[in-house]
Amino acid sequence: MNKRITLEHKLAVLQEADNLRKWYSLDDRRVCVLCDRVITGRMIDIWQDDRGVYRLHCPTPGCPATPRDWFYHGPTHPAVGRFPHSRMAPRFPADLRLTNKGSYDE
Repeated sequence: MNKRITLEHKLAVLQEADNLRKWYSLDDRRVCVLCDRVITGRMIDIWQDDRGVYRLHCPTPGCPATPRDWFYHGPTHPAVGRFPHSRMAPRFPADLRLTNKGSYDE
């Protein structure tokens, strides 16, 4: 039998289960790329199955999205673009270059 988790436990589950993005509060917002809806941690459906495994799903009816489909909402740091935790993100902003002195020039 599946059981729904409490709000008090939800943030800890989001932080543990979403290994692509960080969750700081249940009010953090994400955009679901499958249904194009802005969601918060409070809205996400989280269930625990009989084996203790947590299942996270988009709250939009019929949307099959899981954490891999939820991206940060709003502006991101210019050094990393839209995907701040991606391995493809640049190490430094494109407009900054390391000089011979070890400092950054624009």
